[in-house]
Amino acid sequence: METLDDFLRYNAVGMFLWVAVVMHRDFCDRLAGRLGGMSALCSAAYLLASKPGLTILGIDADLVLFPFAVMAPAMAWLFGLSQFDDKFRISWMHWAVCAAKFITGGAVYFRWRAGELPIGGGVVGWLGGVVIIGILIHLTYTAWKGRTDDLVESRRSFRSIFVAIVIIISGGVMVAEVFLIDKGITSYLLLLQSSAFLAVALFLNWRLSASDSMDLFFRSPSNPAASNSMQDDRSVQAADQLDLDMIMRLEASGILLEQGLTIARMAEKAGMPEHRLRRLINQHLGYRNFSDYLNHHRIAAAQERLSSVEDRNLPVLTIAMDLGYGSLGPFNRAFKERTGQTPTEYRREVLASA
Repeated sequence: METLDDFLRYNAVGMFLWVAVVMHRDFCDRLAGRLGGMSALCSAAYLLASKPGLTILGIDADLVLFPFAVMAPAMAWLFGLSQFDDKFRISWMHWAVCAAKFITGGAVYFRWRAGELPIGGGVVGWLGGVVIIGILIHLTYTAWKGRTDDLVESRRSFRSIFVAIVIIISGGVMVAEVFLIDKGITSYLLLLQSSAFLAVALFLNWRLSASDSMDLFFRSPSNPAASNSMQDDRSVQAADQLDLDMIMRLEASGILLEQGLTIARMAEKAGMPEHRLRRLINQHLGYRNFSDYLNHHRIAAAQERLSSVEDRNLPVLTIAMDLGYGSLGPFNRAFKERTGQTPTEYRREVLASA
């Protein structure tokens, strides 16, 4: 069994290292690429550090690699978030979670090496488990909440697969380290661990080599202004053009300003399957997310309303509600994200110039 574990484990380590090399070589200019490379390195470190008796230059591998190994779940979490949010940026909250994972993981590791408690035991061990559970819940929520609005079909499918993989492996690692590692079944757990990580490494290598890997993993946020020219730059099939014309008519009718509009409702109005509408908006209009598509048109309409002298005394909340927003907060965030100003600041500046 040890020989089989070694075969699976070292193959997984090699594949993770290759994933890290490819991501650094081809995608180091993207946050998702850098996070993916770091996640792959931490996964490889975890596999080596958790191999009993392994040494590096005469030093225990777990002692050398533990800073990377304990961060494997956190790096997988950040990489996952970067996949499901085109505008993802690392904030202080993310750094705080990573610090909590490192501190709890490091504390448990050194107490375990000192023989003070079984790995995963004690209050700190349970706190580390809480951090991992929080990471899993947050990643699952992020992946699922945006699934309906996601216009990239390959990424919609990937959401379910990725979340299932991360939950099963991270949850399994946590359960094994907290509850099972001292039950005398270590060899079986190691074999299960190496098998699971090898499956992930194979999956990532397969996705990197797939034709749509750029679209799935590392494409920069959409640029609708540039992408709208695609209809002029590439031949559009007749059926696609007819449906695109229908989408343009719906846009002109003001349906995008309808409060609570979903892609399912728009597809019904357009008289086409939902998956087809997703593809047309993504491939021909250049949007990767339905909310971005709506906000692009709504904020353009908001700029017109806020620039109007006749509407100068109209409350911003009224304009937001007229444009399909349920409250002022989402409208303010979407407006500032696209213009760099709040609606009130924009109105004041435009009217002053007028």
